[in-house]
Amino acid sequence: MKRTVRVETADGEFTITAVRREDWSDMREPSPACGGREFDHVSTTGGHYGQRSTVVVLRAHTCDAEQAFLTRCRGCGVVLDRHAAVDLLFRFDRCLGSGDNS
Repeated sequence: MKRTVRVETADGEFTITAVRREDWSDMREPSPACGGREFDHVSTTGGHYGQRSTVVVLRAHTCDAEQAFLTRCRGCGVVLDRHAAVDLLFRFDRCLGSGDNS
């Protein structure tokens, strides 16, 4: 599945694209394109942090959050999962190589 969203700014407009392969669910599965099991994966995490003495600690027993942004097969370069925010946060081709690969 490919989902494209148009973003309008004061300087003009551009599109961002999300990709979700329907024949792949997560990194426990091989790439459906080549069978590869090595991936480039970008995600963000967050949660409840506190301080113990002078050390910052994650209080993992309460609320934590993780959001995957991009998963791409290292073997064939096919994008398996891509959050639309990747286009807003990163230059995709600069971070992980050039090409459409979707």
